[in-house]
Amino acid sequence: MAGRRAARRPDARAGRRCGGGALGRLGRLPGGAVDVAIVGRGGGSKEDLWTFNSERVARAVAVAAVPVVSAVGHETDVTLCDLVADYRAATPSAAAAAATPDRAEVLDHLAHVGARLGRAVASRVDLAGQRVERSLDRLAGTMTLRVERHRHQLAALSGRLDALSPLKILERGYALARDAEDRLLTRVAQFPPGLAFRLRVSDGEVRARVAGP
Repeated sequence: MAGRRAARRPDARAGRRCGGGALGRLGRLPGGAVDVAIVGRGGGSKEDLWTFNSERVARAVAVAAVPVVSAVGHETDVTLCDLVADYRAATPSAAAAAATPDRAEVLDHLAHVGARLGRAVASRVDLAGQRVERSLDRLAGTMTLRVERHRHQLAALSGRLDALSPLKILERGYALARDAEDRLLTRVAQFPPGLAFRLRVSDGEVRARVAGP
């Protein structure tokens, strides 16, 4: 307990006066000056320990300004004081050990907790990374399917458009006739004798003239 100071506040530990002294002052302990309070009593009969089941003592422990370690009786004895305290120790000696842990043990425990926390964080980060990778894979697969579907749709539309192209019609033996002013000639009356015109076929143009009667 090097570097720690312990202050004792005796109280009547049995009978009607029990709880009227130091236990009654638990709620007024200065939190900045006192780190922890131990409520302890050695073994005894159930009648001797019964006062630690009183409402007065239980309330005093419950409203204490500092953490309270209860060490009443033996390990098999359980009182209301044990239940409302912040920590229950089996014996007063165990309470003293719990209230003044070894510095090296505390540091080792903190290091162990820190390592566990680090592993937990790393595991969560790894799981989150795996979820992100799976989401990206699904997104890439979805985008690939959409691009492929649109490519097929575009190819189908291109085929339909190509089938309706005038050049395809010309490939089947048709021709387009235009006069010198590039007007489309579609009727016999538009071809008077001597008219010069152009015939548009699938692979180019042919110049022609209407013969006389």
